[in-house]
Amino acid sequence: MAGQPQMREAGWLYGDDPYVPLAHVRLEERMDGSGWDIYLADPASGPSQHVRYPDEAGARAELERLYAAGREYGTWKIVGPEAG
Repeated sequence: MAGQPQMREAGWLYGDDPYVPLAHVRLEERMDGSGWDIYLADPASGPSQHVRYPDEAGARAELERLYAAGREYGTWKIVGPEAG
């Protein structure tokens, strides 16, 4: 189905200040069936990074790797219809 990409999960990483996120990550599914996208934004370093994956499994594996790396710096707040 064509159309706007659908956000499937998003997370905000918080450190000592619960009001200022250290990072934001978003997982989107492309509705044309061409794959999945991860957007990672670090407010301190400028524009977001964007990586495309051909399948959900690869995108979710990378998302979990990002969550694990971020836990060294703070706590993630994860939201979305599929967030665990």
